[in-house]
Amino acid sequence: MKQLLNVYYKSPILLQHLFTSLYGYKLKRDRYNRLYRDYLEDYIHHRISQKEELLKLMQHLSVNIEAYKGIEVDEENVHSTFMSLPFTVKDDLRKELSHRSHLKGQLRQNRTSGTTGENLIVHNSEYDRAKRMAYLDYIKLLHGVKPFSKRASFTGHEISQGQGSKVVWRYNFPINQVLYATYQFNHQNMKFVVENLKKQNPVSLDGYPSAIHMLAKHLLQNMKTEDWKIKAVFPTAEVLAPHVKKDIETAFNTKVVDQYASSEGAPFIYTNTDGKYTVGHETGIFEFFKVDRNIYEMVVTSFLNYATPIIRYKIGDRAEIKSDKPYLNSFTDDFQIERIIGRKSDYLIGSNNNKVTDVNISWIIDGLEEKVVQFQLIQKARNKFVMNLAVEETFNKKKDLLEIKEKLDRKFGSGCQFDFIFLKDIPREKNGKIRFIINEMGEVHE
Repeated sequence: MKQLLNVYYKSPILLQHLFTSLYGYKLKRDRYNRLYRDYLEDYIHHRISQKEELLKLMQHLSVNIEAYKGIEVDEENVHSTFMSLPFTVKDDLRKELSHRSHLKGQLRQNRTSGTTGENLIVHNSEYDRAKRMAYLDYIKLLHGVKPFSKRASFTGHEISQGQGSKVVWRYNFPINQVLYATYQFNHQNMKFVVENLKKQNPVSLDGYPSAIHMLAKHLLQNMKTEDWKIKAVFPTAEVLAPHVKKDIETAFNTKVVDQYASSEGAPFIYTNTDGKYTVGHETGIFEFFKVDRNIYEMVVTSFLNYATPIIRYKIGDRAEIKSDKPYLNSFTDDFQIERIIGRKSDYLIGSNNNKVTDVNISWIIDGLEEKVVQFQLIQKARNKFVMNLAVEETFNKKKDLLEIKEKLDRKFGSGCQFDFIFLKDIPREKNGKIRFIINEMGEVHE
């Protein structure tokens, strides 16, 4: 694989388009097969029952998964069987993978390190992959985007390397997709990205919201928002801040469809056509345990992965739900999710030991969205923070910075030190993501 990548990187751009398309052809044959089409039809015509899916999963565990072998499945009250199962944590999957897997079929591996840096591998079969791809396309269909419509994807994969920073895209013709290398995005090449994006005229955008937002800010600054035919934007991998969503929708005159899943195989949460979050009941069960005011920790069970079943898994992500109940279950309860927050390690700690999330942080630039391109808040130690800022020329480093500092003081409490660093671009992780907030205090990490 390494040798193939070396050949790819040393090839001219035209050949890289060809190689990307050849790989795309392979992916298309693998992902968009008869299984995928059958599952997509089932989702479209609402043929999938959550109760039946839960029963099938419990029977699969009892017969095929060593860790659950012999559990008694109550077909009349399958939810009680489910609730009797123990919770699963990341160490269980890491240390007992074969004990918790059904290694039959055309198996692949999903690898994830997540925000905690802990590596994890789970298996998936051709059936699992088809179900997940079909549900992703079902969500897109709900918003008017048909399978294989022209799409622009903003990826962290190293698809361009060493050819300069102007041509940061590669074509995947079989899937009707243009891929943009987000880790090479900067203010100098935004105009070239815009020109190419207009030429491609995609129906949808997907990928890292921080990269799409950078493009949106460029468009808003240059008043170029009127000609787009984009039906929807599907951000992935990063938490979607309210001001980012607003800018993207304004710049492209479209709607942003937030969605939640995971590399481990978690079920789906997504925003519906009315803009409200909804649970993909066909894909699994979410349990929510209250940990703070309106903040719930998620425990997930997936119907999408039979090779390594994800059962009552403490995934570490959190959601905001306006409820007084200490526990909520998507199988039995009705509730409205306000927003997806992210990992426990995505919290900063104020001077009064108060936890501050990225949701709380996003309003810090409220009213300054036209002046602040991107920002990042890093907690170095107790009461010590660094704020990275990428700003427009209209940003007043005295007046506007004072406004931000006052908001930070109100949110974090008195006695906190904030150092402000102005950058052209916020640094990205190796995977191309921008972390909105970073806590470098070891004691609050998972």
